Amino acid sequence: MASSATSLELQTRIEDVLAYLPISSTTEFKKGQTIYTPEQPAKRIYLVVSGKVEISQITGKGKEVLLEIIRPDELFGESAFLDLPRRCEQATAFEKASVMAWPVSDMEDLVMKRPRLAVALMQLLVRRNAESTRRIESFSTESIERRLAGALIRFSERLGTTEKDGTLKMMPFTHVMLSRYVGTSREVVTHHMNRFRERGYVTYSRQGILLYPQAMSALIN
Repeated sequence: MASSATSLELQTRIEDVLAYLPISSTTEFKKGQTIYTPEQPAKRIYLVVSGKVEISQITGKGKEVLLEIIRPDELFGESAFLDLPRRCEQATAFEKASVMAWPVSDMEDLVMKRPRLAVALMQLLVRRNAESTRRIESFSTESIERRLAGALIRFSERLGTTEKDGTLKMMPFTHVMLSRYVGTSREVVTHHMNRFRERGYVTYSRQGILLYPQAMSALIN
């Protein structure tokens, strides 16, 4: 019960952020087009209007780790608030996407004029930091199988739709993308996805993924 209340509270907070932002012009990005990179870091705060954007981190060895997929009505680019000589974050259009953007200087002015916007932004950042901390812990404490199962459940909850039989349907995710999220190779992800399918946890094709939430949840609980 507590988790449901927390989820509702967080949704309300995100809506508060949007309520205090002025309308901005939109920019279109094609699938796979980068929005910002470590070499050309974010200087704006962005809002996804339509489509989806993936946020990743580029490690010192050049490896790309998927952090999150941002949905419509969600913000990203908060790393623009950090005055660092180099940042590791990259944003890429996961699919054709339309976004609004506000320069950091404008956001700073808005925060001064609208204190509740500052509070709402802080709450959003705390939530994302908590999720990042949980993921870091999972890399050191959980098996790849559990991390992959948790990733599928999370993506299905954020990006999927519930079918009449209770299964969760979501877009097709490549095994390369899933490997970037759980921190392993494509071959290892393919191995575990095949096992999940054999056990009746998921079915998948190029058209999408069907996840059986009760069976999958039993694996990680």
